[in-house]
Amino acid sequence: IIYHLGHHPEVVQRLRQEFDEVLGKDVTKPITHNDIDKLQYCDAVIKEVYRHFPIKYSLGRVNVEKDTIGGLRWPEKTSFSILYCAIMKRKDYWTDPEKFDPDRFYKIDESNKYLLEKQHVKTAFSVFGGGIRICPGRKLAMIELKCLLALIYRKYDIEMADPNAPLKYNSDLI
Repeated sequence: IIYHLGHHPEVVQRLRQEFDEVLGKDVTKPITHNDIDKLQYCDAVIKEVYRHFPIKYSLGRVNVEKDTIGGLRWPEKTSFSILYCAIMKRKDYWTDPEKFDPDRFYKIDESNKYLLEKQHVKTAFSVFGGGIRICPGRKLAMIELKCLLALIYRKYDIEMADPNAPLKYNSDLI
C-alpha cells in the first residue's frame, strides 16, 4: 500500500483530507468503529492495491459434478485454478486496468466512468475468496489496514527513496 501511495501523492492528499474530516486533527484521539465505517476513500485505496497485488494470486477449486464452463464440458472432480492476478487486469472487467485509481471503488453511480466496475466488482473482485470458504478474517484485516494507514499518514510524510525503483516481492503457494 505504501509503495502505491508513494507513487500517487494526490491519493495521499485525499486520504489525509478524509482522515481530517472523519477523525479530526488530534492524532492522539482513538479511532472508533464508527470512524472506521466512515473511511470510504481509505477502503477504496486498500481495495485498489489488492486489485493490483491480490493477497493470493490463484485459488483452487474442484467441481462436485459434471459442468459446462466457458463452453467446455468438465467431468466431476476436475481441479480448477482461478487466477485472481489475471482477473484483476482484464479489460472486459475493469476500466483502464493497469491504472492505479481508487475511484473505481469509491461512490460509483450511474454517471461515473467506472460503471464497468459496478457491474463486475462483486464477481471479479474477490481477493478474500467467496462463498462458504470466504476468509473469516477479511473484515478484521480491513479494519487493521484502515487504522494502520490513518496512524501512519496522519503523523508522517513518507516519500519514496527511489521513485523509479521497481517493487520487489516474492510470491509462493501456501
